[in-house]
Order: sequence, then structure tokens, then C-alpha cells
Amino acid sequence: MTETDFRDGDFGGETWEGREFEGCDFTDAYLVDLVTVGCTFVDCDFNGADLSGSRHERTSFITVRFSQTKLVDAAFRGCKLSGSMFDRVGVRGIALEGGDYTAMSFGKTKLGAQDLSGARLAGANLVDTDLTGTNLSGADLRGARFGRTVLRDVDLRGSRIDSLDPRTSDLTGARVDLEHAIAFAAVFGVIIG
Repeated sequence: MTETDFRDGDFGGETWEGREFEGCDFTDAYLVDLVTVGCTFVDCDFNGADLSGSRHERTSFITVRFSQTKLVDAAFRGCKLSGSMFDRVGVRGIALEGGDYTAMSFGKTKLGAQDLSGARLAGANLVDTDLTGTNLSGADLRGARFGRTVLRDVDLRGSRIDSLDPRTSDLTGARVDLEHAIAFAAVFGVIIG
């Protein structure tokens, strides 16, 4: 194994603090119950890796590829995943709390209820993403791409949205503020007042 080649490695249960990884390959690595605190991963590949039960705090994953990655019961708290991509990942029980997901692609992921209040999702790809029950209050969703996005029972109050067309996403039960309600009504040609 070279410094950038962690393929098929077994790092289960380890704790990494303040470590930096750039251009590293974690393909098929065993990272179950891994804990990272303040680490940085740039242009890394987690294809087929098992990160089940892992915990990440204030860790940055910049332009990282999570393809066919197991993220079951994984937790990301206050993390930065800018420009990263979820593709066919297993996320049952995943916990996303706050953080920066600028320009991230969630690729048809069913995230379930998350606490993304105040999170930055500007430019994120949320097409075909299921965010049912997610708290997006105060989130920055400017430039995010929506389409066939499931936003059932989400809280959008105080969020900044400029590209959500209510005709192309499921907003059943969504909580919005007056500004959003007026913008959504305008899409349907409704005149208020």
C-alpha cells in the first residue's frame, strides 16, 4: 500500500484526528465504526467502502466520491461535503446534522428525516432525492437543483430558495413561510391580495 492507496484496508474502529488525505483511494476499505474529527479528505474515492456506524465531526470531504458506499447508521455532524457525490449508497439510519453541502450531488438518495437547519446546500443536486421529514429551516438552498424531489413534511421556514418549482417536487405537508407561499402560488398564476 502506498500513501494514497488504502484499497481493501481494514481501519474499522479507529479514531483519526486532524489527518489529511488527498487523492486517496479507499475502494472496498473496511471503515466500520471509524471516527474522524477535524480531518480533511480531498478528491478521494470511497467506492464500495463500508463506513457503517462511522462518526464524523467537523471533517471535510471535498469532491469525494461515495459510490456504492455503505453509510448505514453513519453520522456527519458539522461536516463539509462540498462538491462530493453520493451514488447508489446505502444510507439507512444516516444522520446529517448541519454542515456545508455546497454543490453536492445526492443522486437519488433516500435520506429520510435529517436536521439540516441552517445548512448550506447552495448548488446541491437534489433531483430524485427523498428528504421526507427533514428540517431545512434557515438552510441556504440557492441554486439547488430540484426535480422529482420528495419534500414531504419538510420545514422550509426561513430557508433561502430560488429554484424550487412546486410543480416538479412533492411538497405535501411542507411548512413554509409567507414569502415561499407567495412564490409558490405565483408559479400557478395565483394572485394574492
